[in-house]
Amino acid sequence: MKAYHEQRYYGGNLRISTMQLQDLSFLAHWHQDVELIYVTAGSVQVGINSESWLLQAGDMAICSSGDIHYYDSTGLESTMLLVIFNPQTIGAPGGWPDHLRLLSPYVGNAGRPDTGGGHLANQAGELMHELLREERDKSAHYETIMLGLLYQLSGLILRHVPSEPLTLSQSHRFSGSRQAMREALDYLEEHWSRPITLEEAARQAHMSVYHFSRTFKHTTGMSLPSYLNSIRIDRAEELIRTSNQTMLDIALECGFTNVRTFNRAFRQLRGCTPSSLR
Repeated sequence: MKAYHEQRYYGGNLRISTMQLQDLSFLAHWHQDVELIYVTAGSVQVGINSESWLLQAGDMAICSSGDIHYYDSTGLESTMLLVIFNPQTIGAPGGWPDHLRLLSPYVGNAGRPDTGGGHLANQAGELMHELLREERDKSAHYETIMLGLLYQLSGLILRHVPSEPLTLSQSHRFSGSRQAMREALDYLEEHWSRPITLEEAARQAHMSVYHFSRTFKHTTGMSLPSYLNSIRIDRAEELIRTSNQTMLDIALECGFTNVRTFNRAFRQLRGCTPSSLR
């Protein structure tokens, strides 16, 4: 799993992907593709940039181009629909929404029963279900229908989700703060297998240690050590399942100083020992 900058490949001319997932957990990452989330059952913690929400059934969230976002289903059960698309598909090569900033990426009823967010989320959810069915069934001319549904879905969001035009200075300010965290995540992905201090990571984001620590936690939903351990355990689990390396070699390759530390981190994140996977 790429934890920072995801490059999505669609495998066809229509750059739209739909899926239904259960109990999704995914580290903070970002991409130019737009990602729409609609919860059909249960609840899931979703973070976008520096905000997070516990999305319930009937709620929706919108990850615009370049937003840093994560999913955390720890201790929760959920079923959700995801629609991911390249913004060029709807004529926005520079990202979507173009020249606008959504005032909140959350759409639903929680805490705001008088906004009509629940009705909007349900309308969007119906369109997302239709997109899922069309991609699954692949009936005649399904690509044309999917493109039409995507335009309708995008228009519905732009019409009803509160937004504001972005001036040049606002655009630079918003993109600057997100870019700092993207650069930090890029750096962690490249160097995760060796010790990385908070001071070192803060330098990559051009922030003070205090500001970086707070911003990183708000953006990713976890501390720097926890984030690094999540990347390392993901890689270690892959090696355990696909190689014959010893646990010591895997631990060292994945940035742990000894097997005891590796076992403790693995059990904390997976609920079992590394050796139980063999």
